[in-house]
Amino acid sequence: MDEKALIELVADILQVDASQVALDDDLKDAGWDSLANVEFIANVDETVGVTVDADELSNAATVRDLHALVSAGSTDAA
Repeated sequence: MDEKALIELVADILQVDASQVALDDDLKDAGWDSLANVEFIANVDETVGVTVDADELSNAATVRDLHALVSAGSTDAA
């Protein structure tokens, strides 16, 4: 999943415009919560076939961290 698609996904989950989301945004400040985690895991699995580990996701602090999780998962799947 490229950065643009990830930002669009995060914006959709947070119900904001994608222009309001940047890679270095703090997830907690943006309103990210456990429901967002569940939605993120489901969407990433469905759209790119990557299984994100919930424990690793709970340690993500920024949008960039989410991108790293998805990128690591797609590397493992290849």
